[in-house]
Amino acid sequence: MLAGAALHGLTLIYREVFKYKKAGIMLMNLQPDTQRQAVLFGAAPDRARSAREMTTLDVINDRYGRDTVHLGSAGGVRRWAMLSENCTPRYTTSWTELPRVVAK
Repeated sequence: MLAGAALHGLTLIYREVFKYKKAGIMLMNLQPDTQRQAVLFGAAPDRARSAREMTTLDVINDRYGRDTVHLGSAGGVRRWAMLSENCTPRYTTSWTELPRVVAK
């Protein structure tokens, strides 16, 4: 549903004259059904709701392709890489990036 709504919204605002960039959405506090954290205070989580959320995740992946939506902890294979040409040197964590001093 979320991907379908996003595509519909994009068709309403898309203009060929603009350059678009890839973006992502982060869904926080999602957990596999088998790894529940116990609740010390307050009400226990709604297992029926969680089951519906996982079913929705499966439906989206079935419709739009495997790993269209996945759990953040699952990682996944990146088809892109960040540009790293102008990174600050890592003097404190990488021996290969330490500056060399030669006395003559």
